[in-house]
Amino acid sequence: MERFCLGILTAALASLWLPAVPNPLWPLLLLLSGVLLRQFYLAGISAFLLSLCLNHQLDDQARQQLLAEHTTFVAGTIISIPQSYDIGSRFILQLHETVKDKPQLAAGRLLQIRWPQTAISPKQGQRWQFQLKLRPVRGLANPGRGISEANALVQGVLLQGTVVGSDEVGAAEYLGGTAIWRQQVYDALQQQLAAYSTAPLLIALTVGERPFSDDTWDGLQATGLAHLISISGMHIALVFGWLMLLMPLWRQLPLTAKQRYVLGWLTALLAAWLYCLLAGWAIPTLRAMLALAILVALKLCHRRCSGWRFSLVLTAGLLLWQPYWLLSLSFWLSVSALALVFLLAWRYPIPTRPSVTVATNEATTASTAWRAFSWRNVYLRTRYLRTMLWHFLRYQLFFSLLMLPLGLLIFDGVAPLALISNLLFVPWCSLLAIPLLLMVFLLQQLSSVPLAWLWQGIDWIYQPLWWWLQYAATSDAWWSLPQQTPYVAILLVATASCCLLPHRLLGLTLAGIGCVPLVYALWLPVLPKLHLVDVGQGTAVVLQQGRHGLVYDLGPRYGSYSATKQQLLPFLRYVGIRQLDFVLISHDDSDHTGDPTVLKAAYPKALWVSDVKRLRPDLNCRQLPGQWQQFQLQQLWPAKDGVGRSKNDSSCVLLVSVGAVKILLTGDASKEVEQQLRKLYPTLNADVLLLGHHGSQTSSSLRFLQQLQPSLALNSAGWQNPYRHPATEVVATLGLLQIPLWNTAEQGAISLTFSDQQLILQSVRHGRLVKWLENLPEHAETRTTTR
Repeated sequence: MERFCLGILTAALASLWLPAVPNPLWPLLLLLSGVLLRQFYLAGISAFLLSLCLNHQLDDQARQQLLAEHTTFVAGTIISIPQSYDIGSRFILQLHETVKDKPQLAAGRLLQIRWPQTAISPKQGQRWQFQLKLRPVRGLANPGRGISEANALVQGVLLQGTVVGSDEVGAAEYLGGTAIWRQQVYDALQQQLAAYSTAPLLIALTVGERPFSDDTWDGLQATGLAHLISISGMHIALVFGWLMLLMPLWRQLPLTAKQRYVLGWLTALLAAWLYCLLAGWAIPTLRAMLALAILVALKLCHRRCSGWRFSLVLTAGLLLWQPYWLLSLSFWLSVSALALVFLLAWRYPIPTRPSVTVATNEATTASTAWRAFSWRNVYLRTRYLRTMLWHFLRYQLFFSLLMLPLGLLIFDGVAPLALISNLLFVPWCSLLAIPLLLMVFLLQQLSSVPLAWLWQGIDWIYQPLWWWLQYAATSDAWWSLPQQTPYVAILLVATASCCLLPHRLLGLTLAGIGCVPLVYALWLPVLPKLHLVDVGQGTAVVLQQGRHGLVYDLGPRYGSYSATKQQLLPFLRYVGIRQLDFVLISHDDSDHTGDPTVLKAAYPKALWVSDVKRLRPDLNCRQLPGQWQQFQLQQLWPAKDGVGRSKNDSSCVLLVSVGAVKILLTGDASKEVEQQLRKLYPTLNADVLLLGHHGSQTSSSLRFLQQLQPSLALNSAGWQNPYRHPATEVVATLGLLQIPLWNTAEQGAISLTFSDQQLILQSVRHGRLVKWLENLPEHAETRTTTR
């Protein structure tokens, strides 16, 4: 069994490096060979690959069938609590067997729906029929951000769709059904807790929804407490453990010892199941519930299993059942944390209580001797409590230290406050705050009137945590670090593990040797870089020299969506830009001006350069310094004798030079401006060109490209954007001149690193570990008759 499970884990990790998912026939043949030859390690490898291939093939077939429909009508049940926005709502829809009395394709599958209307508030549990415009799930690809495609596979989401139609609410028809209990609880809590500042925390720990503000998210990241506020396996295990502590109460029931034993385990399992139901059966809670169910089954059957073997079989079984979970960061964090718990429990076992005796003529048990009062017992108890406190501190220290490399690999940063935050608030919440919250919630469910005074007390209990999160959010306590490779993480884990060796001097020596390559990396020269951030249908360019940065355009802002806030600002923090020297806005267009207030608040010392007067810039475009760090800056347009006749033709055209390499940024300048540039600068050339107006046919004329003779063309556009950028004409012109094109819609964020020897070109999608994830079919979106 162990060899079979190890084969599954080996295949799961190795599949991350697969260029493409193979045909299921080959894993099937390997599985049969492994079984016949009794090579169970090979059988485990082939079993996982077969499961992955079959799931991938079935999903691909269902995806193609739905996208092949000219007009897609779907019927299903809303299975998630809808998230409301100022322009509509989003939710997960599970498809029914039939739609309009006809069999429905991909029945039982999940779709991510966006409903752009505010007249109706959908509820979880309701059944609806929609007319949708469907397309594969695909998000923006910037370093340090989550992978939307992987998250969709983990959640079981097949496609994403937008409700369309000519009326106010779109082509939607209510088919019946009422809000389920979880939705009713969520709505009631929002009303009852609206007056309390800690309401987002209370709702998150009750029903699993996290209506957090950006400041709260920043605080959770900076303190390393996101795992504490999100209902996960730890919370399910806590509820299970609390109920197990109540087992002595069953002694009062007229039952046999065996019946009380069974009742205690099943009651704890039922409480955990109810908490999972309340949390919406999120994947972490589902994993924890399966683990507890197996544990209870083993206990009731009186079967013994070591912790290592239990973890190995559980992890392998989950991956074999749901192979896409290998793409889940939370899954590997849970597996690593569980393995680390067993490792630390083996290396640092819990201290045993010292034995004490009492002077008495009667025989006494150890427990009565321990409770007997004497000064010696007081001393022993004090020393034992001090030993337990040191054990807890040492355990938490090594746990945080050994989890640091994995967190650095996944989150690309370090939270210096994580250790003290976990030391303070994990015991606080586990032993006091969460139990009292769930008790008050249970009483509220049994009461017909609001228990305001109890909720007020819960709010007071959570105030220290809330204050700590608010402080961390404003203290710049998150240290963003450059993206690390898995090999660096392995080196960090090996280095930290040396501290666990029995011989402390040897462990510290080996740890010091392991840090040498990391320290050497800090002394490497800082090279200038240019980043083209993936902001969708818009433009955002970042020039970087170490901790200093210059931004050219801020990306789009549409309604409540701000690419400046959700993409550009996290990118600046990720690449380590602490000081933003200049912000240049090329012209007054919403897909370039973005959200200036966000950047001004984050970098108040930055100088703003623009000809857009409403932004109140510090300098106009012609006043931009000609030298910044190692970059030479030359403003080419607008000319001194006039500006363009339109917004696009007023774009600030900038020529950036680093050594012998020249990059031309043209904003949305049209062919007319390109013609003027050819007249004003007859010797103008560039090695890299950012296509004007996102690759529109109004820019990038043949003569302009022939004069520039760029060796690379970059473009910033949204995937399947309604403007069909880059235009077919522009792509054909680039092909005619044999100029390669890198588009953010295809490559994600693009980075150019300038060194003395060469120009290093990198993109996020090309650099991702899971190559076959990027090769998911990208069929054209479905068309509807209303478009």
